[in-house]
Amino acid sequence: MKNSHSLFQLIMTFSLFFPSLLVQADAFDTSLLGENSRWAIDASARVNRNTQSKNNAYTYALGLDVHKVFSQSNRDIGTLVFQPYLVKLNNVKSPSFYFDDGDDTELTWRIANFNYTALTQGKLNIRLGHFEIPYGLEYQVDTNGTLRQLTFGDRGIKADWGLSVNGILPYLEYEVALTRGSGNEISSTHNPHIFSGRIGTPSQKNLTGGLSWFYGDVLTGAGVIERKKLGIDASYFLYQWQFMFESSIGQTAGNNTRNSFAEVSWMNAKEQLKSYLQLGYQDIKQIDQTDSASYWVVGVQWQNTNGLDISAQFKHKLNASPTLNTDPNLSIQLRYRL
Repeated sequence: MKNSHSLFQLIMTFSLFFPSLLVQADAFDTSLLGENSRWAIDASARVNRNTQSKNNAYTYALGLDVHKVFSQSNRDIGTLVFQPYLVKLNNVKSPSFYFDDGDDTELTWRIANFNYTALTQGKLNIRLGHFEIPYGLEYQVDTNGTLRQLTFGDRGIKADWGLSVNGILPYLEYEVALTRGSGNEISSTHNPHIFSGRIGTPSQKNLTGGLSWFYGDVLTGAGVIERKKLGIDASYFLYQWQFMFESSIGQTAGNNTRNSFAEVSWMNAKEQLKSYLQLGYQDIKQIDQTDSASYWVVGVQWQNTNGLDISAQFKHKLNASPTLNTDPNLSIQLRYRL
């Protein structure tokens, strides 16, 4: 098993300190993290059922979520986000390449970086660590740990280790990153790398749009794959509704690709119940043929104020070529943030 020493350390840390954290949460914030900080213990259990093959797969996650803003002389210096998660798989048929098999347990990283913001009052910041690839809709919406995902599957990687410059200007927001290309893995012998970025309109507006690019070699279970993407995205809020769209063109391993994605979602007035419908399409043009696939996803998520989160989602293909087959999948997740 990979990272066995790190896994042992994390398990021991949780087992030793978890009871005291529950009893002394306020003291923990004050004495260790200080002001402008928050933390949570995050646990989840998920079952995925392939309704075609009748296979059930289980994923269990236990992690720590720390968010801390460092300040000095009445100004912010930077923000630390630290999210290590211990993930256990059971009977997963196609696990991510950094798992040994479908029954493995690994230490994973969702987000773990420091964003230095003291240079120009937020106009030019420097981020170092493990962060989401700045590209498209996925970059704007926090879907980590949820069933609801957007478009990172088109690129084969969601978050990566590296360095970025980012900032918020009066009429646009931007982030440009150079990252390792290996996802959860810090080191790799295959020398992957990614140059990516997104430039968009201010995210607090009801109507937003952006231009993104993604270029590099991505590490996968089959080795390094070259990927190139150029995409546009848009989002519009109308009362309790949100409409999102993303489209891209590019290449995967030298073959031309096109991808499109749309979502309409609704949230109740108390922001506890959310439902969504997604449509996706992709095609890849090879030497003598073009393979395509399309799918739809419907999901619902309910959260209460005590940290309990229950969600369900069903994904089904509309049509697919053999090389881009999408199996129908029903997912249910129970999550609790303490």
